Amino acid sequence: MTGLALAACSAAPSATPTEPATPTRSPVVTPTPSVGGGVGTGSPSPSSAAIASPSPTPTQAADPLLAWELTDVRTGQSFTLAEVAAAEGPVLLEPMAIWCSNCRAQQHEVVRAHDVGQFASVSLDVDLTELPEDLAAYAENEGFAWRFAMADAELYRLLQDRFGTAATNPPSTPLVVVERDGTVRPLEFGAGIRSAEDLLAEIEG
Repeated sequence: MTGLALAACSAAPSATPTEPATPTRSPVVTPTPSVGGGVGTGSPSPSSAAIASPSPTPTQAADPLLAWELTDVRTGQSFTLAEVAAAEGPVLLEPMAIWCSNCRAQQHEVVRAHDVGQFASVSLDVDLTELPEDLAAYAENEGFAWRFAMADAELYRLLQDRFGTAATNPPSTPLVVVERDGTVRPLEFGAGIRSAEDLLAEIEG
C-alpha cells in the first residue's frame, strides 16, 4: 500500500511598524535675497546647502516647536530647532522684534557670551507686521552673526499657548533654551537684560 505524505507550511508576513506622523508645519515666509551672512558661533554659512546634523531624537521629532521649519532671513536656508540643537548643542531661542531696544541690548550681551561659551542662537521675530528683509538688514547692521527667522501667526499662537503671552512680548526679553536632547527650558521672562556671564550660567544650567 502506497502512503501519501502531505506537507503544508504557511508564514504570515511580519507587520512593519509605522513611524509616528511628523507634526504639521506652517508655511514659511519666502525669504528675500541674502544681504550677507554672518560668520560666527551658531551662524550658518551662506554657501551651505544643508545643516549637517545627526537625526533628531524621538523627543525632538514629537515636539512641534522643535520640528517647526524656519528660514534664515539672510541666507534663505531652512532649519529646525531640533536640527540645530542636535548639531551644535544648546540653542538660545529669543523671541524679539526689530523695534525692541531691550532685545537689541540683550543681543549684544549674546555676542559677548558667544565669545566665551559654546552654544547656538536663533532670534525669532514675533512682530507679525515686520518684514524678512528688514529683519535681515537689522541683523546685518548690528553685526549679529547667528540665525534670524520670522514667526507667522500659527507659530506665534504656539509660543503663547506653551509659554504664555510674555513669550510674544519682546520687551520682557523672553529666552528659551533648547538642549541637545530636545529638552525645552524657558528662562525666567521679565528678568531684565542678562549679562553675558549670567546668560552663560543659565544656559549651562
